[in-house]
Amino acid sequence: MRSFLVVPLLLLATPALAHERRPAPPTDQRLAAVGDALSTPAVQDSAAAFVGALADALLDTHVGPIARYTDPRDGVRPNDTLRDVITRDDPQFERRLHDGTRGAVAATGQAARDAATMTAEINATAARLRRVLGAASAALDDSHREN
Repeated sequence: MRSFLVVPLLLLATPALAHERRPAPPTDQRLAAVGDALSTPAVQDSAAAFVGALADALLDTHVGPIARYTDPRDGVRPNDTLRDVITRDDPQFERRLHDGTRGAVAATGQAARDAATMTAEINATAARLRRVLGAASAALDDSHREN
């Protein structure tokens, strides 16, 4: 198994490896944990390496056999791979793919942490609203009893 798969697989397997069964933590804690994991450079690099490996598998596709069906200005040659065609126009494609994937994972981690924070805040707001509505309901009940 390649090293770039180790971290994501460990993250997925961790709950399954737990010996004691515990109730799942609240959603905001799970989101925060996911956000923290996705914010680590090791996970970001692993995700970028994984996407890179998927891209490698695709980029090694020989597209030369269909060269005769493309516009001659596209410059597809009989022995070209998809990598040849893409990197001819964008020599930094693979570096940008890696960096973009890493950045997307980091942004997803931040979004998960922000969602966790908002979940906790929304829960606190809901509790305050329940108290106000409970007090209003009790006041209405009291006023109906008096009439």
